[in-house]
Amino acid sequence: MQSLPQRSMGSDRRHRHGPYRFYAPIYDRVFSSRLKGSYKGMYSALDLEDGATVLEVGVGTGASLDFCPTGVRVEAIDFSEPMLEKARARLGKRVDAPEVSFTKMDAHRLEFPDGHFDHSMVSHALAVVAEPMCVLREMKRVTKPSGKIVIVNHYKRGGGVLISLFNPIRKRFGLGMHVDFESMISECGLEIELSKKIGRSHRTLFVCVYSNTNE
Repeated sequence: MQSLPQRSMGSDRRHRHGPYRFYAPIYDRVFSSRLKGSYKGMYSALDLEDGATVLEVGVGTGASLDFCPTGVRVEAIDFSEPMLEKARARLGKRVDAPEVSFTKMDAHRLEFPDGHFDHSMVSHALAVVAEPMCVLREMKRVTKPSGKIVIVNHYKRGGGVLISLFNPIRKRFGLGMHVDFESMISECGLEIELSKKIGRSHRTLFVCVYSNTNE
């Protein structure tokens, strides 16, 4: 789960990161155990080879990295320093850890060149950022055209009208708002190569590729 800075330079975009200072100490106990299926599915969907470069947006406490294979190079970003501290400590306990760089960064303004990564991924973070479309466009920009973008999030098709009424409250507490992921993915010039439910909840995994209409 990712948190972002209060205000981005050159923009009136507002972000809330206060809740994540509270969540960091308890996140693994409360959330991570329930999301293991999401994390495993996210990395398994890419069938990563040795030397592959991956961007993980909103790495949080690093629980997802438990499922990252050795030999993969990961750039893991989040804007909550308390979360990143937990992630560094967690990875440090792993004997066969992959090569991971942890960086505090605003996902709306990724500090990487175009086509820098083989693949990119985000788990349960797009619904909590200020502008999900902006973040997904940035992920697409820094991912090679031959690569894949994996998204995992709670999603229920056609069930967002009532849920959206609570978006302001959920956003204030960092719990995420309703996002029409299928429409957003299409508007970003991506195609859904694979879409599948994870477990018995409304968690959905999307594997996205560049649309054939992209120049």
